[in-house]
Amino acid sequence: MTIAEKIFSKLISFGMTVAGASGLMGNLEAESALNPKNLQNTYEKSLGYTDESYTKAVDNGTYSNFVKDCAGYGLAQWTYWARKQDLLSYAKSCKKSIGDLNMQLGFLLKELSESYPAVLKTLKTTGSVATASDCVMCQYERPADTSATAKAYRASLAQKYYNMFATKTTTETANKSISEIAQEVLAGTWGDGSERKEKLTSAGYDYDAVQAEVNKILNQESDCKVTKQGKYFSITVDGKAYSGTLTENE
Repeated sequence: MTIAEKIFSKLISFGMTVAGASGLMGNLEAESALNPKNLQNTYEKSLGYTDESYTKAVDNGTYSNFVKDCAGYGLAQWTYWARKQDLLSYAKSCKKSIGDLNMQLGFLLKELSESYPAVLKTLKTTGSVATASDCVMCQYERPADTSATAKAYRASLAQKYYNMFATKTTTETANKSISEIAQEVLAGTWGDGSERKEKLTSAGYDYDAVQAEVNKILNQESDCKVTKQGKYFSITVDGKAYSGTLTENE
């Protein structure tokens, strides 16, 4: 599995749409070429390090100015001292190298969840590659150049990943039957409301068909017990319990 495939798989498993994951990946490529050990090129000469030697020196403690040296580092080119401090602390808590790919992905998702929830929400709901790319660029990465030209460049990188992964993802998920997907909807896997619709559509499913199957299951009387309270429901079908949030049409 390539680095790009590993990153994409991780982002999708965290609930991002294909467009959302692609938009983020386009920005990561623009920042670091998807190299988790990437030291900002303009600092290599002044600091006297390469990607590998810098990473090793931070890991073994021979270089102690990682947090305050103002050099971008890693997949997202974390630069501001507080974010670099959090990255370093996270790496130590995981007992991983500062340049470990999985560690950085874990930190990136933690940072999005805790500090950039609006960005994460967009990445989990949008079906637009350009929207995802612009959101990450302007609200998460915040580079010095946010011109229309810069946005178009990052969006083109994002589109490349969308083209690379969209068909494959749709093919893999579409192997599941409508009934199986309906059960996943009831289990909360696909989210609620507009988020659910966006995810199902992005994955290549007929939202109306899935919703019809969900309604059919909810209305079953044999071996089925449904409890509704406001917009929430719980259901037991053939001994299996599910819960979730009803949409307006349910």
